[in-house]
Amino acid sequence: AMEATTLGPSCARGSVVGCSTWRNPSRASDAHPSIHSCAAVLGPIQGRQPRARKPSSPFVSGGKKWLASLSTVVLANNETIFEPAQGLGEGGSPAEILNDGPVLKDNGAPNVASTDGQKRVMCLMSDTGGGHRASAQALKDGFEVLYGDKYDINVVDLWSTSSPWPLCNMPKSYFFLVKYPSLWRMSFRMSEPVLFHEAIFTGYTAIVGRRFAQAFQEYKPHLIVSVHPLMQHVPLKVLARMKAQPSFCAPEVPFTTVVTDLTRCHRTWFHKQVDKCFVATQLVAAQAMECGLTAKQLSCHGLPIRPAFNLPPRPKADVRRQLGLKVTAATVMVIGGGDGMGKLEAIAEALSRTLPTSAQIVVICGRNEKLARSLASKSWPLKVVVKGFVSNMNEFMSACDCIITKAGPGTIAEALICGTPILLNGYIPCQEEGNVSFVLENGVGAYDEDPAQMAQIVAKWFSPGSKELEAMAVKAKLLGRPEATFNIVRELAGMAP
Repeated sequence: AMEATTLGPSCARGSVVGCSTWRNPSRASDAHPSIHSCAAVLGPIQGRQPRARKPSSPFVSGGKKWLASLSTVVLANNETIFEPAQGLGEGGSPAEILNDGPVLKDNGAPNVASTDGQKRVMCLMSDTGGGHRASAQALKDGFEVLYGDKYDINVVDLWSTSSPWPLCNMPKSYFFLVKYPSLWRMSFRMSEPVLFHEAIFTGYTAIVGRRFAQAFQEYKPHLIVSVHPLMQHVPLKVLARMKAQPSFCAPEVPFTTVVTDLTRCHRTWFHKQVDKCFVATQLVAAQAMECGLTAKQLSCHGLPIRPAFNLPPRPKADVRRQLGLKVTAATVMVIGGGDGMGKLEAIAEALSRTLPTSAQIVVICGRNEKLARSLASKSWPLKVVVKGFVSNMNEFMSACDCIITKAGPGTIAEALICGTPILLNGYIPCQEEGNVSFVLENGVGAYDEDPAQMAQIVAKWFSPGSKELEAMAVKAKLLGRPEATFNIVRELAGMAP
């Protein structure tokens, strides 16, 4: 019952639909059983209480000023996520949150264990796309906002830093595979059967076990958090085999998973021996339970998103002035992800030919500096703002009337929080397919892969008298989960012994 409906060809390409079926006939990869229906309620799982491995008393706050400030922020947004009377945390200035918090300065390698009484949290990730690192950064920022320096958060890519060749190149292989959808789909499907991936992970453990164990021993974490599907099985095998020592009892360290997908998840995300598995939707929770996890192991809060997205909304005109945009112009933003992937140039050119000169376009090129320079040097018939990698995405999202992006779960979650309609222009097979139907069936966006058609859709949304954007924005806002990061962090903090 994970994929209740198959999207078929009954809707026009680029249309906004409700609970119906859809398929893009122009996409060759759609010969495969297509995008699946994944509309899901984003509410928390009822009746499931946080499960701490060991009793833990709440920390007493010493930073009342910032806690009161952030509490006011939340109340202004009509959502209560903090309870100051319980002393849930301290630290983190409003300026840090306005700038998306401190930037990760780690090089991916484990740090030496701190000796100042901090609780040490080891966050396991791998740089296969920008979403996993973004989730790790969001959790790190959340800990700093709630607890100041009481927790030392170490984000580690063990595959890159603690693995011999060729496993150290595993993150790089991801970018090669996703360029060829059929190859990626085959890899995804073949690795899902338990017998297959357990055999593979057992072999990997034999190769990297000693180095992983050394990383754990050096850092001596009080809590381990995985934000990547390949960082459950091998680390758990290694920890189980490490001998208990007076200074560090590896087999007893609480191990948690934060799933960073919205709908369709690879089976390797779910391991029955984790202490807690955080999921974004009840659809993902149902998949986890099919893979053997119990209700007590699951918490459903939403995706971890940068704390800046939990700030109260500012007037759109003020945000646009700050960003150097025209205050009253209809505004569309084209996003290529952290690595600037996708047909950004073709989409921007199609939009510039189709939209009226009174409109404006924002193009986020991520780390693709060559593309950013190329677009910035062009002469455009309307205002086009070109940016590289930005750390204030919450402001750009709030300033725009709609966005064009691929079906990455993090970007979708951010847009929902901002109440920004979404035009999807592609997806990575398997894990992102369900995100397309999630957007369509919840009535918060549309889908098309042709730049000219995308431009026509946006022009229709911007046409005088159209109510589509307004209706989609209201629905998106209702689905947004701005408090997810802090709810996850509070549960994680309660698990650290």
